[in-house]
Amino acid sequence: MTPATLQALRRLLFFSVEEAALLVAASPERPQGVSPRSWQYWERGERPVPADVTETIQRLCAWRAQAIATADAAVASMRARHGAPADVVLVWYQTIDDWASLAGREPLQWRPQCSVVAELAARHGARLVAFDGPAYAAWLGRRMDSETMRSEWAARLA
Repeated sequence: MTPATLQALRRLLFFSVEEAALLVAASPERPQGVSPRSWQYWERGERPVPADVTETIQRLCAWRAQAIATADAAVASMRARHGAPADVVLVWYQTIDDWASLAGREPLQWRPQCSVVAELAARHGARLVAFDGPAYAAWLGRRMDSETMRSEWAARLA
């Protein structure tokens, strides 16, 4: 992967240099990632991009593309069924802690998810609702937390 490609894909996935160094560069050999300076060396071409970092970036880009394609198909299907433009409402996770508040989520996917949501807002005019943990918890009550419940909560606020 060229330095310019690494930088472009990092930006596409919404990672800052610091976040990419911590999350994307993490591996069994580097559980804490690398320093931001090391990441910058890769982007400037002063050191080669490690193969595992290239693989992780490419995997995240493939995940992003699939998530967008799946959402595009769902929106098209919904609009075809209803015969009129249906509102698309999405949850926007402003922090990694908000994102990770649903069990089983990978911290590594927080920024790529932000990228997907922004793309869908641009493509479909989706309305974004910022996740508010305390407000959501009050609304949720004793019900089981899930993606579906979070979407329902956001739709009620939009």
